[in-house]
Parts: sequence; C-alpha cells; structure tokens
Amino acid sequence: MPQYPVALVERHILDRAHRTLERVLARLESTAEVAGTLGAPELAAMVHALLDDVDAILRDHMAWEEQVCYPETDRLAATPWATQLLRLQHDQIRRLLDQLRTDDLGRAGSHQRAVSELRGQLYALHAILGSHLEQEERALLGLLVAEPAAPRADGLEEVEPRR
Repeated sequence: MPQYPVALVERHILDRAHRTLERVLARLESTAEVAGTLGAPELAAMVHALLDDVDAILRDHMAWEEQVCYPETDRLAATPWATQLLRLQHDQIRRLLDQLRTDDLGRAGSHQRAVSELRGQLYALHAILGSHLEQEERALLGLLVAEPAAPRADGLEEVEPRR
C-alpha cells in the first residue's frame, strides 16, 4: 500500500468533508426558505431531521479537525494561534445547534413569530458555517500542503507538506 504524507491525507479528507458540508449549507438555506409555508408539525419534523443529519456530520467532523487537523496546522504554523478563531467558530456552531435542538416552535406564542426566529437561527448557522468553511479552506488547507503536483490515478495529489 502506498504511503502518503500526513498533510496530504488530511487535505484529502478535509476536501471531501467540506463538499459534504456544502450540501448541509444548501439544506439549511432551503429549510429556512420553506419554513413559512409549513405548519408547525411538518416544520418541526423537517427541522429535527435536518438537525439529526447536521449533528451526525458536523460533530464528528469538528472533533476530527480539533484532534487531528488543527494541531498539525498549529505545528506547521509554529503557533497555537493559527487555529484559534476556527476553534471559537466551532463553539459558536455547537451553541447554535444546541439552541436549535432545544427551541420549541410553539414557545414564542405564535407560529409566525416562531418561524421568524427559526429562520433567523438557520440563516445564522448557515452564515457562520459558510464563513468557517471558507476560512478553513484558505488558512488550513494552505498550510497543510504546498504546491500540488500532477494528479495521481488514485485521486490524491503528490505534494510536499510545508515546514
């Protein structure tokens, strides 16, 4: 079995994970867009299904980044500050997910007001997550690899990690 540099493997996994998270962003946006057209039971079911999927994807992904990618990025950058903002954004994302999970669509008094608050939360999560992904791709991926070489038959790229 061929051996690949750790940074290359991390980049490959991160690229793939971010493509999955782009689909999550699209679902967040589409759920927020249709929220006002659904009754409370349908909307609650849609939001809970979305949150189950987002939790399954995001929580494991964020844990992997914090345990594997961020320490390597900090090492390559020679500072623990290289990923500090990204870690803080993970905390924001977790708080928003927890808030969405615990909010009751009927608690605000009216369905219209509850939908408005829900849409605001979904768009906030969309904005923070989208910004976070972009920042990771610019900062983190740039540190994990130098210049890519010719594409390989197995889909990975031969690169030398930055030191």
